[in-house]
Amino acid sequence: MSVGVAGEQQVARAIAPQRGAWLVWGVGAACYFVALFHRASLGVAAPDALVRFSAGPGVLALFSALQLGVYLVLQVPSGLLADRLGPRRVITGGVLALAIGSAVFAVSGSVLGGVTGRVFIGIGDAFMFTNVLRLAAQWFPADRYGRVAALTGLVGGLGQVLSTVPLTAALHGLGWVPTFLGAAGLTAVLAVVAGAVIRNRPAGLGPEVPSEVGERISRTLRLVVAQRGTKQSFWVHFVLLSQFLAITTLWGAPWLTGAQGVASAAAGELLLVAAIGFIVGSLVASQWIAGRPRRRERYTLGMSVLVVLTWLLVVAWPGAMSVPVLVVVLAVLGFGGGAAMLAFDGAREANAVHRSGAASGVVNMGGFLAGVVIQLVVGLVLEAVSALPAVVAYRWAFVPVVVLLAVGTAGQWVCRTRPVEVSR
Repeated sequence: MSVGVAGEQQVARAIAPQRGAWLVWGVGAACYFVALFHRASLGVAAPDALVRFSAGPGVLALFSALQLGVYLVLQVPSGLLADRLGPRRVITGGVLALAIGSAVFAVSGSVLGGVTGRVFIGIGDAFMFTNVLRLAAQWFPADRYGRVAALTGLVGGLGQVLSTVPLTAALHGLGWVPTFLGAAGLTAVLAVVAGAVIRNRPAGLGPEVPSEVGERISRTLRLVVAQRGTKQSFWVHFVLLSQFLAITTLWGAPWLTGAQGVASAAAGELLLVAAIGFIVGSLVASQWIAGRPRRRERYTLGMSVLVVLTWLLVVAWPGAMSVPVLVVVLAVLGFGGGAAMLAFDGAREANAVHRSGAASGVVNMGGFLAGVVIQLVVGLVLEAVSALPAVVAYRWAFVPVVVLLAVGTAGQWVCRTRPVEVSR
């Protein structure tokens, strides 16, 4: 074993007192919580956004796709910055971008202003998750990383919950501008807290391993992508997170109100089912699946197949679904979204600790690449079949979702079990 790798393992095993570790991670996770709230807010506010911006479904899809597209483009830079600048500065800057984006989105009445606000939110969101995972890699032992990563996803699920019924109530009770300006103000306060509390790594661990400082970016990315575990994790995220994004960040509320005949308030409650499913899925992943490679691989592949079958049911169902069926469908899709957090457990296992940020960024691209494609394609199909009844139009619009998820599931199968090797 090389000295550098031995040093990495020593860093991975070393851990600050539990109180300090959980405090630092907790503030970082709170920033991710807020990022998920802002990310999902458009999905809940979509019916109001259609009126405020005088936009059709295609323009609304552009809002969400640009937000997720910015997130996607910044994933690898986010991971590299996590490894090189450290999470404290990157997370603090990202939270400030979220606050700015929410404020711009609050006061804008034009499509250009709305797009600008969502782009800022995409920028801030892009730097949250990979940097919180970088904190977990430095502050917790390697054998606890998968659980902490899944718990991070659980916290994000709580942010999704806050963006459903409470956000709907605030929009109806306070109005558009006070709701989003208030969210911007609270987010700015959190940025101050993050800058004051977060520390990149525990004190007294000594300098980072030399390879982290001197390794070229091209070499880092080449070695990360070369790992079979990275590829398999990419496809896990591609399937399980993208479909959850499809239903919670944009198309869930319009589908429920337009195609399923659900009232606006009830749509928020049904989306809450998906968010709770995400939380439960993250909890199951953290407690019983994370850290167990073979079990993780079988579980994520099985969940992907279940998710594909559920979307097939949505496409094939004649007419509007009953409320009990909608509850089951949304619960399954949310639960599958929670299982996406296991992709980062696999990525961390397949890569050296000093490349953990880059590995997380590459894997995170999977779900958001598919998510962007889904947002745009669904919007384009809806525009193309706008003459059809909404219930039929959405069935056609969701066909590409099924195809994309099936492709990702096949990718997992191709990259299934091989001996896990840590790159040197």
